[in-house]
Amino acid sequence: MVRGTGMFVKIVMVTAWFLAAGEAHAITLVQDGKPAATIVVAASPTPAALLAAKELQYHVKEMTGAMLPVEHPGADTAAVAILVGESEATRKLGLRSEDFQSQEYLIRIQDGLIVLMGRDWQDTPANRLEVGSDMVHSLADTRDKVNYTAAVGWENAPADIIELPGILDDQGTCYATYDFLERFCDVRWYGPSLLNVVIPSARTLTVPPAEIRRRPSLLHRNAPGGGWPIIRKQWARHDGAQKDLFDRRMRFGGERWACNHSFASYRDRFLVKNPDAPQLWERSRPDFFAVGWENEGFWRQLCMTHPDLIEQVVQDARDYFDGKGVKGRQLACGDYFSVVPEDSDHWCKCQRCQAVLAPGKSRDIKHTFGTGTASDYVFGFVNAVAREVRKSHPDKYIATLAYHVYSYPPTFELESNVAVAPCVQLCYAYQKGVFENDANFYGQWIARSEGRKVYLWNYFHHPMERAILGGWKCFPCFMPDVISQWVKRYHEDGVRGFFLCGIPQQLDYYLYMQTAFNVDTDWTALVDEFFVRYFGAAAEPMKAFYYRIMQINREEGVLGTSPDASWGRLGTEQRMNELGALMDRAVALARTDVEKQRVATWKSGVWEYMLEGRTEYLQKQQ
Repeated sequence: MVRGTGMFVKIVMVTAWFLAAGEAHAITLVQDGKPAATIVVAASPTPAALLAAKELQYHVKEMTGAMLPVEHPGADTAAVAILVGESEATRKLGLRSEDFQSQEYLIRIQDGLIVLMGRDWQDTPANRLEVGSDMVHSLADTRDKVNYTAAVGWENAPADIIELPGILDDQGTCYATYDFLERFCDVRWYGPSLLNVVIPSARTLTVPPAEIRRRPSLLHRNAPGGGWPIIRKQWARHDGAQKDLFDRRMRFGGERWACNHSFASYRDRFLVKNPDAPQLWERSRPDFFAVGWENEGFWRQLCMTHPDLIEQVVQDARDYFDGKGVKGRQLACGDYFSVVPEDSDHWCKCQRCQAVLAPGKSRDIKHTFGTGTASDYVFGFVNAVAREVRKSHPDKYIATLAYHVYSYPPTFELESNVAVAPCVQLCYAYQKGVFENDANFYGQWIARSEGRKVYLWNYFHHPMERAILGGWKCFPCFMPDVISQWVKRYHEDGVRGFFLCGIPQQLDYYLYMQTAFNVDTDWTALVDEFFVRYFGAAAEPMKAFYYRIMQINREEGVLGTSPDASWGRLGTEQRMNELGALMDRAVALARTDVEKQRVATWKSGVWEYMLEGRTEYLQKQQ
């Protein structure tokens, strides 16, 4: 396992301060490489408590060489007890999982005892039957089974197959344990591979008294991905089990919510019987579908003013909320049922729909993705569904997006049980004249959403997605200042959570997830720490390389969404020479094998990717 130094000295200093100030005594977990504490879990721990105990044991072992034993309450031990998850021992202290809010967790270090626990999903038959989706996978499918010892690199250890808590299952005990490992053991997870993990070395581990009880700053944190060119290299070689563990370590998931285009299965249910999914067919209702787009295929929109269609969607929502499941590729999770048109603006041409759409033409904004031309049309449909659903299920919500030509709020008020997710292109924050429009409609939604549940679809896909789809390589964009500013603003505005669309590179992703979990995160301190702890002797040129790419995007006020923008304006010969010199210096300065391997992931993933992009551009120009 990769080891490092860094902030562990600071932890010892904090401990000394507590002692000098006459406060409660610090607690020693490991003394001179020998265990001084015992991990205590219930005889039948929750999936979260089981994982948390293993993660605590593993990281302390890698840090100190000492393997803390795991016992059940009542075991005869004179060592310090670390209570992980609810057990008979925590109940004697008046601490029960059910008394915590969803995602709330506790770190208590005092009186010779450590408590790490929170609200956890309980493994019961009823909970196993819950339906829902995280956008792609069912709740059940997110409870991955992994060989834990293999995932953490203990190659000679016996196989240890465990079921991880689902990403949308309560796992407060995991949150407590990961926060403990970060705050008090100085562990950092910069990616899923073993190379990406930083664990300090220390023969003695002592932690100061503390009492932390909190929930994450943003309650839904969904950010899948990792397969794009740059981050794939930065995250180095890793397997699926390591990525599953990394998602939990980043506290990926949270509150049960999902929202996306939701009518893909209506074609199979009401228009054409699909031989690959014959079970979905119900009856022929071609009048449900948009007039004038009969050859549109799977992208075909619906006739969203049709009263029978509205009645059908209402019934689908009621069936889901009544525990009858979803039909085909419907999207629903927790208290939310998604109602979002397909991904096009080919609206129905019937007279009834066109009458609603016509006034929206005055709300067009030229050369801009997000407008309000169809806001009244789409949100009128959403309102009609929500109004009826509230009559039977007053505590449930219709989830919808504010997207593309319905990015702006409608001219009327939405029903109180509509949960809106504006689609904000944060990746354009440096491009002049583009992000201002997104910030405008986002601000209008926030101004009109007092008391409403608001989420976000946050785009972080450009310029990388444009380059991938176009078969070329872009000049990347790093923007830690923007990420920090806006994630903190989301929290201040009462946004409950986000779906992050696009994960372009390692550090910005890490910063985004850390800030979403705790908005007190200082982005400059986090970035400084990353380069020092990750690259060691090569930290200075690597940080300069990162910041220079950030500055170039900001100075030019353009995103590299085309080859000309990437290599004609951003990645000029002079700038590429400057960046190349910084990378060469980092390669020369890296001392240890680990430092060299980490620099190599950025050289290959970022710098060589950029070189290939510019070379291809110049060849085409010639």
